[in-house]
Amino acid sequence: MATVLLVEDEVRTRARLGRALRAAPELELAASAASVAEGRAALDEQTPDVLLTDLGLPDGSGIELIEHARRTLPGTQIMVVTVFGDERNVMGAIEAGAAGYLLKGGTDEEIAEAVRELVAGGSPISPAIARHVLRRFHAPKSPEDNDLSPREREVLDLVARGFSSPEIARLLGLSPHTVKTHVRHIYEKLEVTSRGEAVYQAARRGLISVTE
Repeated sequence: MATVLLVEDEVRTRARLGRALRAAPELELAASAASVAEGRAALDEQTPDVLLTDLGLPDGSGIELIEHARRTLPGTQIMVVTVFGDERNVMGAIEAGAAGYLLKGGTDEEIAEAVRELVAGGSPISPAIARHVLRRFHAPKSPEDNDLSPREREVLDLVARGFSSPEIARLLGLSPHTVKTHVRHIYEKLEVTSRGEAVYQAARRGLISVTE
């Protein structure tokens, strides 16, 4: 069972997210906090498997918590759930260490499934966020792009569009194991460790274009 530290200042949203986590048999809500200070204290006292944090907190940014978790708890997976989908917040969170980035508005089941995917090694990202990152960081291709095979480019394109590994397997007619192998090779070639970083690097190199 994966333990989750939830950091969210809005009372109703914190209650809803907590309810979603408690309803998932594979997840355990270890603690909840309403500020950067409370979240930092909880991280110093516990070792959660997942940090699920908002960005807009009353005493600072959730990015401070992400950076703190990466420094002190490298085994903790980090996901953002927020209303902020702008370039500064998205890239700031990813560069700080967030492996997942969701916009608020999803159902309880979708939130729980995203956390499960994160724990399983994925990097759930809202499709709107993936498109946003690609639009903002589109750049000319460089010779190093040739490192990716045509199939890896197909997989990377679907990753950037927010599809999960099982969904990519179905769309491309591949086994889930093969998709995971392709994703691992993509990570190695782009020198990244998460889907969020892969999307960022792909966008910077101009590997993928996404149309609305």
